[in-house]
Amino acid sequence: MKVRSIIFIAITSVMLSACDDFLSPEQVDLVYNEVFWASEKDAEQALLGGYSLYRGLMVGGQMYERGDVTTGYFNRGWNGGSSEAFYHFPNFSNVNGTQKSWGALQSYADWGGYYKVIAQLNMVIRHVSEMRDDLFSGDKKNQILGEAYFLRALIYYHLATIWGAVPVTLDAIENSDQVIDGESVPVYKGRSTETEVMDQVLADIGEAVGRLPFGTPGSAGWGIRANRGSALALSGYANLWMAFIKKRDGQDPSQFTQAAVKALEEVVQKGRYSLVSYSSAENVKNMFRGKSAEAVFEISISYAQGESYRADAGGIQALTCKLVPLDGDVTKDRASNINWIPYLKKSFVYPEYPQDRRSALFFSAWDSEYNEPFSDVSQVSTDRNKVTWMTKFATFMVDPAREWNEYVAYFADCNIPVFRFTDVKLLLAEAYVKSGQDNLARPIVDEIRQRAGLQTYTGSNLLQEILQQRTSDLIGEGKLFFDYVRNDYFPDPASAMTADRYAQKGYYWPVSGNTLINNKLVKQTPYWNGKTTW
Repeated sequence: MKVRSIIFIAITSVMLSACDDFLSPEQVDLVYNEVFWASEKDAEQALLGGYSLYRGLMVGGQMYERGDVTTGYFNRGWNGGSSEAFYHFPNFSNVNGTQKSWGALQSYADWGGYYKVIAQLNMVIRHVSEMRDDLFSGDKKNQILGEAYFLRALIYYHLATIWGAVPVTLDAIENSDQVIDGESVPVYKGRSTETEVMDQVLADIGEAVGRLPFGTPGSAGWGIRANRGSALALSGYANLWMAFIKKRDGQDPSQFTQAAVKALEEVVQKGRYSLVSYSSAENVKNMFRGKSAEAVFEISISYAQGESYRADAGGIQALTCKLVPLDGDVTKDRASNINWIPYLKKSFVYPEYPQDRRSALFFSAWDSEYNEPFSDVSQVSTDRNKVTWMTKFATFMVDPAREWNEYVAYFADCNIPVFRFTDVKLLLAEAYVKSGQDNLARPIVDEIRQRAGLQTYTGSNLLQEILQQRTSDLIGEGKLFFDYVRNDYFPDPASAMTADRYAQKGYYWPVSGNTLINNKLVKQTPYWNGKTTW
């Protein structure tokens, strides 16, 4: 039987609401496929549905949890924060109790949400490709297709770095004989190899780069809609990940390292981006509000545009920000609920403190010697002002419809960076080192260091210094764990990533029990065989 409708979610469908659910996309139209794909507006709305689904997937702290908390540098408050297992990159077989879900952890092992986005993008790519060119103004058809290819490549890149080998599906799901589960995932698809997944990522990136122009600073879509710069940035990441796979498997990675250099050089030279000065806290705050000179690609979170959510209900803000009480009572500031940085981990983030000005620009109370979270009853950790919490995403708007007795009723009002220019430049420096061009990498490292208030680098391990600068600058932005995996670099001796685990590809996540039940062609990630109990 023909599937009679296509549900798409427009980017403006996330309504400002005081309810506890945040970023729950609404269905804004329900139409027959046969009559929907008739105009440029139809195609644009369907594409915006892909953006909205991606935003809905990511705002809950997906990449922060996976890319930052798993380093072990963060810890949780007495009463909240991330699930405990995240701090040591979860060991699913060593969990007390009988619950199968263990909080959010089995949901983090479920890739269904990613395939929902892919299903939408597959629909866009198929139908827009088939639409007549004269239905579009100017080069709009290419633009829409380029953005859809970029988003699909980005989703598959996420899947590849989290699970490694995953199913690859490019078909628009429109017939019941395609057999789909409740997450819009074809149930007959087995896992492609890591290389096959990355081949598809690179193919989609090629389509995006060939169709998209560079963005215009200050334009409405700057930073929040894909352009040639964001596609090339993703190309740099994807090529370096493919180089990592090839090198790990005893093959020559140079082809992909050189491709990364070429792509990232074009971003730097032609993308119209520039580094934001760290000379003031206001500069940094404005950068994370969004659409700054560093905005290569970011997820739009804007109260004014109706694209926000209650920060006290979830997301990075709920995990990291000590929200200021609206009634002025500081004892209600959630200091015991958030992720924080213990003193013994701080040298891994800012080894040159106090000279490194980023410690004060990105965190509150970096000089605190707390090694346990704030608690009203603790004998040693009772000063709220000594909780070292991250301030990158601490920009909010008060909910005008808050209840009279709500004391942290805020909407998030800052974008979530996916790629920013600092990230791109340091990634280019990494690619330079791996292609034997230290002389080109060193000026980038010194530029980043000098902006942070540090002297030029005089050491001998340039790649390690690049990874240190990525740690110091990009912490909280979902990059670090994947950087460490790509380079087999785990500086904390207490890291759960042992040499033996790394050799067994234990950096990849297990597959959830729901997926294994629904799709008999999918096998568990090898490292986790016998280690999960769902």
